[in-house]
Amino acid sequence: MRFFSKFTKAGFALILSLGFLLVSSQSTLAAEIGSAEHNGIKLTINNYTIKNYGQEMVVYYTIQSKSGQLMEGKSLMNRPDFTIGNKFVQGNDAWYKKVSNQQYQGAVTVQLPQYIPASSNVSFNTDSISSQKGQWTINFEIKK
Repeated sequence: MRFFSKFTKAGFALILSLGFLLVSSQSTLAAEIGSAEHNGIKLTINNYTIKNYGQEMVVYYTIQSKSGQLMEGKSLMNRPDFTIGNKFVQGNDAWYKKVSNQQYQGAVTVQLPQYIPASSNVSFNTDSISSQKGQWTINFEIKK
């Protein structure tokens, strides 16, 4: 009986440790993934999530303008390009909100290719933010 009690305590401690490890690894996903700046506009990818059983990815971003307010319209980015592994797909600007006169937050959705490895390199690219032309490319890795 004593052996079982010690085993139960050790198992509980192990599960508790794994729980802390899982929480801390999820916290690191909230950190900045990457950013690119062009013509005084900085695009930052903050996070991503994989949804719909691995069929869709949502990329969360922040846009900051040094020169002033961006023109608001239907979308901030018109169909950004994604290269996932060696496959090219188009994203859709899902939503955005104005945080301040010079900062916006939003999300882009993209349908993931059917067959990609559990870990894939991604290149996020757009040549237009609001009405500003430029080149913003951010490379990062996703884990399905």
